[in-house]
Amino acid sequence: MYKKLSYLFIIALVLILGVFVAFISIVNFYLSSQGFRDFLSEKITRVIQVDGKFSPIHIQGNALSAEKYLGYGEPSSPIKQIDATSIECQLLLRKIFSRLIYIKQLKVDHLRVDFKKQDFQHPNSSISASPSSNPVEKRPLKESILTQFIPTKVELGQITIKSSTVSWPQDIAGGGKLENSSFELNKSEGTDMWIGQGSGGNLYMGSYPPFKLKELLFKLFSDHCYIQRLVLLHDLHGQVEISGEWSWKNREKNIEINLTALPLPLFIPPSWKGKINGNIYGKTFLTQSKASETSLEGTIHLENGVIGDLPLFASLALFGTKESVPLDLAKANLYVTKNKTQLNHIELEAKGKIKLEGQIEIDGDQIRGELLTGINPEQLKLIPGAKQKVFVQEKEGYQWTTVNITGSVEDPKEDLTPRITAAATSTLKENAGQILQSALDFLKKIQNQKPSSQ
Repeated sequence: MYKKLSYLFIIALVLILGVFVAFISIVNFYLSSQGFRDFLSEKITRVIQVDGKFSPIHIQGNALSAEKYLGYGEPSSPIKQIDATSIECQLLLRKIFSRLIYIKQLKVDHLRVDFKKQDFQHPNSSISASPSSNPVEKRPLKESILTQFIPTKVELGQITIKSSTVSWPQDIAGGGKLENSSFELNKSEGTDMWIGQGSGGNLYMGSYPPFKLKELLFKLFSDHCYIQRLVLLHDLHGQVEISGEWSWKNREKNIEINLTALPLPLFIPPSWKGKINGNIYGKTFLTQSKASETSLEGTIHLENGVIGDLPLFASLALFGTKESVPLDLAKANLYVTKNKTQLNHIELEAKGKIKLEGQIEIDGDQIRGELLTGINPEQLKLIPGAKQKVFVQEKEGYQWTTVNITGSVEDPKEDLTPRITAAATSTLKENAGQILQSALDFLKKIQNQKPSSQ
């Protein structure tokens, strides 16, 4: 009897082992099949609206690998293209028995993500139907039975990206590219939230020199991203710190950008470099909604500011010297849209020498503005008629006049020089008789002082 029981036990063990091996074989066959690659691609499409394909998947133990994934964003996605290379993942095998493929860790050697240009005119156009609305294909009975034994769900625990390239078009924060940065994302259980961090690499934006990515902490959802902290360092000195939220579903941005000790020459035209210098500090806000375009608004100020031969003062010698003059005050309100930059409530002062108040607007490559300009009265004595005919208002220890700015950003013009010249010419003409009489009296006096010859 015991002998029969031992036979039965061995037979049962063989059957169980056979079923297990068959099950694993079925799973391995499915994991390496085109059907599984399509299944993974469909899951990605559901989450980020990117339609793509994996290269053939290789299996070794509990590890899967693929050489490449290439996907293109659907109309509803902010992503234009995703390209991932050298993909590896580790499976948690015990989850397979509950028909769940749980990827404990996904590693990507290099990931490239290109964002697309935003469409403000047709925000909801051409949005494709969700995968759940697609008609279900009828499969043969044999495949239908097979699918009862294979996993139907996929979950990720962690994603590690060794190197990445992320680019975005000009209508998103002026366009740019982030290169050679590494990222790690961890899935929050029971939610669609990913908690991520990144570091390293260089950020390129427009004509600005590259910034280094010091730190990035963020939370990524299926329809929006929350930036907890993004710190960018400039090669020379200074940093940019960013936080806020970007919702591509609602087409909204609410992002705070703080500037600390950034070199002013980064933000001014080439023709102005060397004429004004200092370190920029500021607190600004980048916003966008369905009803409005992206704009940047806030306050900025200059520390360790130095002013020299600016176009406005080039022909005036207002400081009585060609040396640079330190600024005691330099601040303004900033408002930037796609085509325009406005500096409002400008206050700029070198105490005891000059003070400027007003606003300037840059539209494309054209500049215009109005500046109330105050000059030390002692300096105006060097220019005939300036105090009496041009700088006629007195307050705060300065003589004031309004200066209009026009022309191009590279070569701005001001209307003060011709007014100063006209005032000086007029004053000299008006006083010509008095000047001549004074000269004659002086000569007569000298003549009378000469000793008479005997």
